[in-house]
Amino acid sequence: MRAWILTAVAVLASVGPVLVWPGRAWAADGDGQNNSAAVQASGGQLTIQADHIYWTPPVHSRWATAGNSTPPPGKPNPNQPYGCTYSAGGASATATLGVGGPQPGQWVFPVCSGPGAIDPMPPFWVSGATPPAAVVVQTSPVVVAQQAVKHLGLSSPQVEMAPPDGSPQLVGVATWLWVDPTGWHPVSASASAGGVTTTATATPTKVVWDMGDGHSVACDGPGTPYSASDPSATTDCSYVWPQAGSFAVTATIYWSVTWTASGAAGGGSLGVQAGPGSTVPVTVTESQAINTPTAGGD
Repeated sequence: MRAWILTAVAVLASVGPVLVWPGRAWAADGDGQNNSAAVQASGGQLTIQADHIYWTPPVHSRWATAGNSTPPPGKPNPNQPYGCTYSAGGASATATLGVGGPQPGQWVFPVCSGPGAIDPMPPFWVSGATPPAAVVVQTSPVVVAQQAVKHLGLSSPQVEMAPPDGSPQLVGVATWLWVDPTGWHPVSASASAGGVTTTATATPTKVVWDMGDGHSVACDGPGTPYSASDPSATTDCSYVWPQAGSFAVTATIYWSVTWTASGAAGGGSLGVQAGPGSTVPVTVTESQAINTPTAGGD
């Protein structure tokens, strides 16, 4: 038996943290069993803490008593360690050492204090322990909010001009610019993960017009649709072409995005984000006039 323990310790020294336990101390323990492993135990609870699996022995068992942070009352036993924690070796330890007893089970490695502890302590086989409950990973609410933003479905604006974009624009004459006002309203979308649900809301704030000639126009709002029936109407979104040519005009709506959360604390602003742009070709011409003298003029 001593040869087996020494061999197991040597093998597991390269596996990870190894628990040391004097084999004879619990070989006849009523909480354990004498079978293929030097020492065995049954029952208890497996838990996950900081990505490690630990074994909590059954209450009132000697394994639990040895887990106390203080030595047991009475005369000190130089062969009895205390302050023990029990790490489960999992499948990797079983693959290295083989099966040590009834299944389901696994090797457990104790780390102890006190005069009875040695380093490393030999592992023992634990069978029938309650498996750990599923671990719920808390997802950051702002990360879920970013997922909601992806589902907003911001659409490209419908570009409108006067004169219409299919007609030539004139140098020195203001071109009215606007986007379809029916799309000028907030849009929302939600996403859920890890028990957290967030809702992102995007509100249109401005349209930036890239005129294709090196200039741009920023308009606070969709612009004013032109109506031939109202020749006295004015607009706050227009552009005067300085030169003739062919240009690609792109309109982009910028959205102010906010978010709220349920299932976790969070919410606020995600800043201003640009939606997809719309581009139309524009031809700009220069109107030529001939000055003809009137009769009797110089």
